[in-house]
Amino acid sequence: MNGWQHLPETIDPIAFTIGFFSVYWYAVWLLVGFFVVLWLALRLARRGDAPCPPNDTFDMLAILFFGALLGGRIGYVLLYHPDVFLASPIAIFSPYDFGRGEWTGLSGMSYHGGLVGAIAALAWFTGRKKLSFWKAADFVALLAPAAIFFGRLGNFFNVELPGRVTAVSWGMVFPGVPPEGVLRHPSTLYEAFFEGIVLLIVLLFLRRLARFDGALTCFFLGFYAIARFGCEYFREPDPQLGIFFSPPTGGFTMGQALSFAMFSAAVVIYIWLKQRNRVKIVNNG
Repeated sequence: MNGWQHLPETIDPIAFTIGFFSVYWYAVWLLVGFFVVLWLALRLARRGDAPCPPNDTFDMLAILFFGALLGGRIGYVLLYHPDVFLASPIAIFSPYDFGRGEWTGLSGMSYHGGLVGAIAALAWFTGRKKLSFWKAADFVALLAPAAIFFGRLGNFFNVELPGRVTAVSWGMVFPGVPPEGVLRHPSTLYEAFFEGIVLLIVLLFLRRLARFDGALTCFFLGFYAIARFGCEYFREPDPQLGIFFSPPTGGFTMGQALSFAMFSAAVVIYIWLKQRNRVKIVNNG
């Protein structure tokens, strides 16, 4: 085996420690992603390509960031570990394990839950500022792949979410995942590439085809769902959930089930917005 295959074994998930407080790589990459997205958003705002002025753009992204964190955490609890957190609801937001008397950090985030939290935060912000929700959503949709890219890098440097066992030469050994010592797909890197880089390229191309407000948002939801659905085939299913349904269907993971729901919602919303836009044109004609 080469150095690439053993790379996860050389990574310490803890980036640095201050006293008794440890900062994980996931948090570091989340912050990097936030500031990269903020820089891009402010550049667009100064060019007049944002739904609000630069000052409001900063506020919008800050609220979205915390909305995504809140939704991601709650989504993870409800969808992936309801039994653990129902026993101790305070563990949802507490980085301290009172039972064991130690700092554990906030382990576990759901991207689908984060999306719901971000949407709720955006709806609140646009309502408060009297802005068009769909214009703002299209603006955020174009920035979202960058945030996803850095989030997936955070997953990789946290040495979490290992892929399924494989024989491909670019597979990696993930420590602490039985059976140990076998190659696995680096699924978080796949997701960083397809849900981040490829999705951004697709959205930049489809932006020219977005004929009404909200269309780009639907494109983002639909193509993210497709990318996530495909990448799930290379990602080890969550052990506490496993696979839904059984052969001969091959089964689906929780991520695939949620992605199917997301894709369906994107199609329905797109049809509704297109029809609503057509009615407006007729009424104004």
